[in-house]
Amino acid sequence: MKKLLILTAALLTLQAIPALAEDKAPVDGAHKRGEHPMFAEQDANKDGTVSEEEFLNFGKKKFGEIDADHNGQITKEEAQKHHEARREKWKEKRQEMKAKRGEMKEKSEDAPKSE
Repeated sequence: MKKLLILTAALLTLQAIPALAEDKAPVDGAHKRGEHPMFAEQDANKDGTVSEEEFLNFGKKKFGEIDADHNGQITKEEAQKHHEARREKWKEKRQEMKAKRGEMKEKSEDAPKSE
């Protein structure tokens, strides 16, 4: 059980690092309240706290996402493939955000200026 808790904590820590840099819309307006979207995602019953059960369930969900062959073990190859897939998603999202910013900038430049 102790190993599971340590592994879960390690996985969550590794998952949180890229999430901090990710352009992601807040879950249920989480940023408006000063919460990180990952906290809101872990708080399954939305009571404003993350219980041990919610924390472990979230870790198991993330573990299942990485364990591609669902044999209860994560190999280096599975971890690398998961990381690469996440990295590609982040790149796509960054490109989308850059494109949106570019469109917004073009619209503001095209707008008639009042004098």
